[in-house]
Amino acid sequence: MTTGVAGPSTPKPTRREERRRQTVQEIKDLAMAQIAADGPDAVSLSGIVREMSMSPAAVYRYFANRDALLADLVVDAYDELADTLVALEWGPGTAEEHLDVVLRATRSWALDHPNAYRLVFQTSIGSGQELAPERTIPAASRSMAVIVEALGAVAAGSGASAQAGSSEVTDTVRASVGAWADRSGLADVGVDVLALALLTWTRLHGIISLEIGGHLGSMGIGADVLYESEIATIRAQARSLTPGHRRR
Repeated sequence: MTTGVAGPSTPKPTRREERRRQTVQEIKDLAMAQIAADGPDAVSLSGIVREMSMSPAAVYRYFANRDALLADLVVDAYDELADTLVALEWGPGTAEEHLDVVLRATRSWALDHPNAYRLVFQTSIGSGQELAPERTIPAASRSMAVIVEALGAVAAGSGASAQAGSSEVTDTVRASVGAWADRSGLADVGVDVLALALLTWTRLHGIISLEIGGHLGSMGIGADVLYESEIATIRAQARSLTPGHRRR
């Protein structure tokens, strides 16, 4: 039954705000078209200005410079990937099945958005070391957090002993994740789970990058076969880990 009392609602954007939003999106779309044609280095504000028939000074009302535009594109790409992974339903399946779904969805997103993938994972632009790290690093960490959570859930449900997990992740890798964990806001996760998350990230993105670059096809190797093999290996490793305790 309705009460007739209106709840809070988001104010409708003004015509000026809507025009600005549309113009910003058009600029981003043209920049992504440049990336699709010639790679991230081809992004040019002057080229976008010509395409949109804007005055050279007008574009700077929306982006201070080329780096500001690229930073926005990087954050958008990371957020799209993270939103895709966060939206995945856990469903009635096991933690291992959910891990499989998360890892497969990462590849699916990459294949559906190859230009955004190249921007964030195949150039230093997406590393968070060059452009707006205060924005790009948190954005990048969101998708990794989903993978970490999925790995941790498998580890938590396995009942593995510390001895079983110790052989799956080397001490060298385990020791190397500390600085990355602090930088990414994931320092409260067990070190073994974090170390396996790092290995998962490098191994799966290695396959994805080779697939998008066309290298696997030229070798006659099926990317599906390789990717599913890695997922099975990662699942088995996660099962053998001892979940760490989160610091409060």
